[in-house]
Amino acid sequence: MDFNGQGMSHKQTKNEAPSASLKNESARQRWDLFHRAIAHAKQSNDEALLDADGDSTDRKSGGPLLSIVR
Repeated sequence: MDFNGQGMSHKQTKNEAPSASLKNESARQRWDLFHRAIAHAKQSNDEALLDADGDSTDRKSGGPLLSIVR
């Protein structure tokens, strides 16, 4: 507990301007969203690779995995 009776969970110091605190929180949220997006993309890519591996072992023909459609 700090001298105001509040926990130290907030990171705003006594001398820090409220706008700086909001900017820091906004930056933290953007980084968190960025890292979650990267993790989601990696998971999706891994699942797609596993699906492609499973599909290629089930297929009887040796045709291409991708085809171009116009």
